[in-house]
Amino acid sequence: MSYDNELYQQVILDHNRKPRNFHEMENPTNSCHGINPLCGDDI
Repeated sequence: MSYDNELYQQVILDHNRKPRNFHEMENPTNSCHGINPLCGDDI
């Protein structure tokens, strides 16, 4: 595995273990809800 691939894999795994920016905002000015029909993601 190349150094770049290994680095990106470490970054992705770290973000999976410790997600950031995963919270609800206080008093948002806008909001939206949707479901991706292709993969089922609820956003």
